Amino acid sequence: MIGLDGATFTLLDPLIQQGIMPFLGSILENGVRANLMSTRNPLTPPAWTSMVSGRRPEAHGIYDFLRPITMRDGGVFLKINDFRDNHCETLWSIVNRRGKRATSLNFYGMSPAPAIDGYVISGFVPWRHLRHGIHPKSLFDTVRSMDKFDYRDLGMDIGEEKKCVQGLHEGEHVEWIELQDRRDSAWAEMTSYILSTDPTDLTAVVLDGPDKVQHLFWRFVDPELVKKDGDAWYQQIRELCLGFYRKLDENIRKMVEAAGPDTDVILTSDHGFGPTTEIFYVNEWLSRNGYLTWSNTAADDALGQLTAEKIRDHLGMIQWQATTAFCPTPSSNAIYIKKDLGSGSGVKEEDYLDFAMKLQRELLEIRDPVNGEKIVLGADLNKLRGTSYVEPCPDITLRLRDGGFVSILKAREIIAQREEADGTHRPAGIFVGYGPSFRKGARVEDFSLLDIAPLILTLMGLPVPSDLDGQVPQAALADTREAVIGGATQAAGTSEDDREEPSEEEREALMKQLKILGYMD
Repeated sequence: MIGLDGATFTLLDPLIQQGIMPFLGSILENGVRANLMSTRNPLTPPAWTSMVSGRRPEAHGIYDFLRPITMRDGGVFLKINDFRDNHCETLWSIVNRRGKRATSLNFYGMSPAPAIDGYVISGFVPWRHLRHGIHPKSLFDTVRSMDKFDYRDLGMDIGEEKKCVQGLHEGEHVEWIELQDRRDSAWAEMTSYILSTDPTDLTAVVLDGPDKVQHLFWRFVDPELVKKDGDAWYQQIRELCLGFYRKLDENIRKMVEAAGPDTDVILTSDHGFGPTTEIFYVNEWLSRNGYLTWSNTAADDALGQLTAEKIRDHLGMIQWQATTAFCPTPSSNAIYIKKDLGSGSGVKEEDYLDFAMKLQRELLEIRDPVNGEKIVLGADLNKLRGTSYVEPCPDITLRLRDGGFVSILKAREIIAQREEADGTHRPAGIFVGYGPSFRKGARVEDFSLLDIAPLILTLMGLPVPSDLDGQVPQAALADTREAVIGGATQAAGTSEDDREEPSEEEREALMKQLKILGYMD
């Protein structure tokens, strides 16, 4: 399984037609394709976790990069999610229990690395702490001694990733694109090495370069936004972006060839991509409607940005004792209703449903003051009676008309236009199936990323646990292969008690990464 973070057919198809990704084009001609629909909030942590567990975010409890914790006194602080916060079993463990080995490379939330029969190198880990995200421990020495790439390229906090790309000089934009080339190539080399030296029954890797390039340079690659008369610098950046996809195609070819002709290969993405042209200041709207109270230190957003280093200061901009609903991070696209835990601050349990439904109605009625159009197209309630979920679960998940992420800052207006279009997530990702088990040259109807885990287990001839939320997409297979349902997954997740938290360096590295990619405004 090759995961291409943020990949979308709306971009890949034109690139193939232009001859930039010929190997991917050949796979599509000889395989099967479909749109792969993401989680309710199409975001990296919940989407990849759902894909490799076959369970909804409400079951595994990973909704975002960070999770808000409400204290007894009504205050709120954020914690970083990691492998210990995933309450569901992953594919790697499931196949191990059935006697098969697995390799997991660059997936979100795999640190601290679990002890599986196979190999793990977690994504989203600073290179200085990479040892903690690797299993077995002896693999670290192998990685560090690799001569085809610098092992530090597997980390997330090197070189330009410590900088904020918005507003940088031209040369630093160039370096950012080149960095993504190096990182994806390093993961492809690592994957090919394992496939050639000690192949496991299941090998899975994520190349996250597409997401990182598209967030910052979408207007340079989207066929509908490309400027034919752009200046020399614009053309330089566009050519570098196209060069990135040429190299991506080479990396895919290298791994597929290393896997061998009799191997089933699937390509997936956690979500798709598209343009975002406006900013919705959700916490400012909550403030103006009596749900949130800013502190005296809160300042209006002048640039549409909040530096990653100041995220904790942002939490200090809210008077928590006088706040009943808030959005903790832009990437969550979520509103949390603060429950009264005994301090008298928040919403009482008996008032919760009426409060949540009233807030939902008001959100859906927000209008653009210029044209009267609705700004919030969806405001899903996640905690209706009879539903199960892992806390802290968002009470309301938003879907904006713009398709982008919200802003959590104080602002002069509720809605503002961006100077230029940025890239943001869309629900429709990609699925490509290639190899002896798949149809040739076929397109099938959209299916869910929850279906990937049952599909992989069925391709491996293993029973599908009865509590998975997805099902095998039979239309993608060359021959009817009914899933064998048997057993259930094992419980996962660990207690908050006596748990070592990520270091300050790890926290800052993650915050800077989220800022660069637009997840922190």
